[in-house]
Amino acid sequence: MTTSFALALHTTTTKLELAIAEINPNSDRNPQIYIIHKQQSWELGRKLSVQLHDCLGLFVGDHSWNDFAFLAIATGIGSFTGTRIGIVVARTIGEQLNIPVYGIDCQTIVSRAQQSTPNLSLSESLLAIACDRWQAGIYPSWQDALPIYEQ
Repeated sequence: MTTSFALALHTTTTKLELAIAEINPNSDRNPQIYIIHKQQSWELGRKLSVQLHDCLGLFVGDHSWNDFAFLAIATGIGSFTGTRIGIVVARTIGEQLNIPVYGIDCQTIVSRAQQSTPNLSLSESLLAIACDRWQAGIYPSWQDALPIYEQ
């Protein structure tokens, strides 16, 4: 059986956060449907737009892009450039791999992170929300991930 993974990208601040989770195929017997496999953050400031692709390539490393079952992306509110670039990258990967892209707003991500004990990082929270939706059978198109610039 092939192992599936999920990728989370949080690009709405000056800190790039990425996480990969292994998806548990036996979720009927195990209430935790994912296990954080790897996570990392980089304080990139205004260089996020220039360094995102390099960081993503290094972070994904030996994983094949075809191993990913879905992606999760923070949709904002946040940095205009960071949000936009992250969403474009997630949508492009989702389209090319024909996998769901879960666009999740920052308010929901922060709320979930703070409600967890211990508190989750933003990328862990993003993955947790996306995994819940994936397990519930909600499979959004890459076209549904849209940026939020203001409320």
